[in-house]
This record gives sequence, structure tokens and C-alpha cells, in this order.
Amino acid sequence: MMTLNDRQPIILADGGPLIRLAAAGLLDTMRGLNRRIVLVDRVREEVVGDQTKPFAPEIHDWIVRMGDAIEHVDTLVGTGIRLLEAKHRTPAEDAILKRAKRNSGEAALREFASDWRPSEVSSAIIVYEDARVATDFVYADFPITIMTTRSFASLIEKWGINVEARAALESITPEYHLQPARMAEWTDHTPLDMRMLPQDQEPK
Repeated sequence: MMTLNDRQPIILADGGPLIRLAAAGLLDTMRGLNRRIVLVDRVREEVVGDQTKPFAPEIHDWIVRMGDAIEHVDTLVGTGIRLLEAKHRTPAEDAILKRAKRNSGEAALREFASDWRPSEVSSAIIVYEDARVATDFVYADFPITIMTTRSFASLIEKWGINVEARAALESITPEYHLQPARMAEWTDHTPLDMRMLPQDQEPK
């Protein structure tokens, strides 16, 4: 069971948590957890690639402030898209690029989940909003605690990092849908048929 003094990296599995934490003014709270933040290239592109999108400038500035505390992970999916974007393309290549960008975040995440290993510790915390994300990590062979943004805010509050985290997050619900507070934990030794997807609950 994870504790405040553990050092699991925090994987921001999709753009939803970043946008919602930014809207709630909770991005800088993550610095208080003193953990490495992991950001996959296509998720980063989703939240800061278009600076006209809501909270893209705030997230970009936060990424800059965090510096080396954020581990930027490049994927084959993301690299291929960047190479196509950078070249003079034929109409056929434009069509390929359009197809590649469709659901590229999910594709990059699946690649990441199958290949990445925690370097400094043996487990990871995964924060998500897209309900499809949980299934991408079912086959991971390292211990995982996976939770929605609501559960993550509860954890921040429980550990005394920000005692108003839940209220701050709930304040954005008129504008942003939030998944219920859900969490699941499994180890690399948990049989695949015993790895239950996140259930409605508060972090223990």
C-alpha cells in the first residue's frame, strides 16, 4: 500500500487530469509530493500543443517550472507524427498523418504501458480521466496504483499537501466533467484475471 513517504512516480495518463488540476489551481500542489511526474509525448501535445486551448499556457508554464521533475517520454507513435509534421508531405502522407493523429494519445499510452519501467522505484501511481485508460495498464508488469483525478485530490488532501484540494477540484464541476473517485491497486504478481479495474472508493 502506498504511503506519503514512498516515491512512486506519478504518471499523468491522459490530458484530462492536467486540464482539471490546472482549472482547480492544483498543478503546483504536485511539487509538494516530491515525486517524479511522467508525461508521454502525445499527452503533452494534447494539452499544450495548441496554446489557444483552455489552460494550455498555464500547463506549459507549469511544465517549465517543474524542469527535471518531469520525465518526458517519447514514443514511436509520437516520433512518427513529429517526423511527418516536419516534412513536406504528399497528399497521401497528409492522409497518413491525419489517421496517425486520430486516437494517437491512446496509442502512445498503450506503447508506453507495455515498454516503460520505473527506473528509481518499482511501482507507479497513474492518474486518469479517460475511462479507457485503466485497461491500457492491466498488462503492465510493475506494481500500480491507478486512480481518477478525484481520488488523487483526496490523496493530496489526506496527506496534508493541500487540505482544500477536494473542494478546489469540485468547484470546477460546472464546467468540467469529473470521473467518480475510483482507485485500484495491483502488483506485477497479481494474476491478470484478478486485476480489477478501478472501483468507486476513496484512497485508503
